[in-house]
Amino acid sequence: MDDLLLRVKGLCTYFHTEEGLVKAVDGIDFDLKRGETLGIVGESGCGKSVTALSVMQLIRPPRGRIAGGTIEYIRGNEIIEITKLGIHSPEMRSIRGKEIAMIFQEPMTSLNPVYSIGEQIMEAVILHQQVDKREARKMAIQSLKEVGLSSPEQQVDWYPHQLSGGMRQRVMIAMALSCDPNLLIADEPTTALDVTIEAQILELMKGLQRTHNMSIMLITHNLGIIGEMSKRVIVMYLGKIVEIGKTDDIFYNPKHPYTRGLLRSIPTIGLKRRLNPIEGTVARMTELPHGCYFGPRCPRRMPICGEKEPPQFLVGDEQFAKCWLYEGGSV
Repeated sequence: MDDLLLRVKGLCTYFHTEEGLVKAVDGIDFDLKRGETLGIVGESGCGKSVTALSVMQLIRPPRGRIAGGTIEYIRGNEIIEITKLGIHSPEMRSIRGKEIAMIFQEPMTSLNPVYSIGEQIMEAVILHQQVDKREARKMAIQSLKEVGLSSPEQQVDWYPHQLSGGMRQRVMIAMALSCDPNLLIADEPTTALDVTIEAQILELMKGLQRTHNMSIMLITHNLGIIGEMSKRVIVMYLGKIVEIGKTDDIFYNPKHPYTRGLLRSIPTIGLKRRLNPIEGTVARMTELPHGCYFGPRCPRRMPICGEKEPPQFLVGDEQFAKCWLYEGGSV
């Protein structure tokens, strides 16, 4: 318990739509340790971002709601059950942005175009740090300097449209880190960046993690980023965790057919082979298949796969897979 920061048990997050009920996250369990980087991967629409928004209590009713499960945030000897806190409750406001911060996708749409980047960072600092505007401005400049902006004293007064994509991403990181959070949730932090800037952003995040001794929940569809950043990996498919384990185990000894399919679809430098994409398409969230959700696309489908949902099986050292192939303990 001493090294545990976040514990998620049976989390279910549902959305009511005109087409029916969407079970965006459907009964997932995972832990996050202090100082750890946990990767979450999967195809678009598998529930990665909704998991992050649930932790931040940013699922807005009545369309969306956390329908079940618990999210526990451990602060020292105190356990705070986030799922019992209201979205706008004072306690949740004190945690969100200060102790748990998030870098959202697409920084151009996440930043307000009518306020300078300095004003937007200062807003979070003043809210959580209880300082005046003069001190908040100094802290904003320091945050921008820490993330590598070349002239933070001048750029603090710039507006989002005056910044490049990489600079905006750095501003989002500076804003998230301005209150020295214990947990940073990074949702596709390198989307739309070229490989050079991507490498700089990832190196920046690793350096800031060491400096601030924080945990990172890294959400991406890029397995290369996961291999560089994470110690453990969660693989999600249609709102469920299908495999979880240490990064090396997932990469070099994947167990679930979906994980194997993801890894086979990655091009490898110097290796001349045809890419093998996963056949079929992701099912509609309002028309989920019976049994195993991946069953209709699985090359190793068995009759039981279309009848019953598989439980999690222990398939290695701290490695679990949700697949009937491992019934009876066969690894």
